[in-house]
Formats: sequence, C-alpha cells, structure tokens
Amino acid sequence: MMSAMDPPLHERVYEGLKEDYLAGYFTPGRRIDLQDLANRHRTSKTPVREAAFIMVGEGLLVHHPDGGFLVPITEPAEQIDLLAWHMQLMATTLSSLRESAIRGAFQQSLALAVTPSAVSVAKLATGIFTSLVDAAGNRQASRDVRRINERLHYSRIVDATHPRTAEKELAAIASLDVANLPKAARRRIETYHLRKIVHQQKIIQMQETL
Repeated sequence: MMSAMDPPLHERVYEGLKEDYLAGYFTPGRRIDLQDLANRHRTSKTPVREAAFIMVGEGLLVHHPDGGFLVPITEPAEQIDLLAWHMQLMATTLSSLRESAIRGAFQQSLALAVTPSAVSVAKLATGIFTSLVDAAGNRQASRDVRRINERLHYSRIVDATHPRTAEKELAAIASLDVANLPKAARRRIETYHLRKIVHQQKIIQMQETL
C-alpha cells in the first residue's frame, strides 16, 4: 500500500527504468519487452510505455521498427560528436574550478569496485565527470553533462572488455598525487577522450574499406 509520501506511479516507473538502463539491463539493438518490464516493476504496460517515451526524448531509447523500444547502437560518427562535446564541456568546467573543488570532486567520485565489471566502469566514468561539473554549481551544465554520460553509458560498457584496465585508466584521471592538479586533470581528461575519438575514427575507416 502506497503512503502519501510515495512518488506517483509514473515517476517511480521512470526512475526504475532509468536504474535498469544504468545497470546494463538492456541489450543495445534488441527490442525491449514492455510486459517483462511491467512485471519487473509491478505495474501495467501503460506507465512503462510512458516512461520509455520520456527516455526517447532523452536520447536513451528509440522506437523499434516493429513497435516498442530499444537502446540504440550509437554509430561511430555520433559517438565522436558526443565525445568531443563532452570533452569541451569538461574543459570549460575545469577552467572554472579551484584546485580544492577538483580535489573534492575526485575524492567524492572515486569508489573502485572490489571486482570491477563493465557496468561498474561505466558508472565510475559518469561519477567522475558529473562530480566535477556538479562542483561548478551550474545546474544546466550538470544536467547536460549527466545526459551525455547517460547516452555514452552503453558504449562504455561495450568498450570495457578489460574492466580492471579500464578502471585503472579512470582512477588515473582522478589521481591526486600531482603538483598541479587542475593542469593534470585537464590533460588526462583530454587524453581519455581523444583516445576514444581516435578509436571511433578507426572504426569508420574500417567500415569504409569493406
């Protein structure tokens, strides 16, 4: 029985679907079973469908050709655009932060998993970047960076074929043992993004030769 303090059904279902998304519950390119989600969240298909429409607006889901929804497989060109835009937003964010704020954001976000997984690595990346932008205190920037990270979430899961190595790369970004933390953070974050952009460019080149 719901109490007066419980969130409305549509909000609860939306938050549940977002948690499913971030937990890697879906498979990109595969049609989502709305009845399965309705059973999972103990509701009917109508609020699940309404929540899915919201996530379509956020760019996290798309409509399946045969009806319903799916997590899209992001094309390399779109990946490059998202990565470049995210890198630019992070550079702007870092330029506005004092070293103490950067240090605090890194300390807050760096929680390493005992046994890292592809999902935990993707969540760690989001945690590092969103903690930095949240420290800047610009709510619009925080919303934009969070949304970009959510759109990059499944590509990060796919990329983390070696979770321990991927986790170490992210831990290095947030390392505090440097003389000039703001400069080091900017360089590390730029290097992280450029490596991923180059990887996507290579995929495009391979596709063009087929």
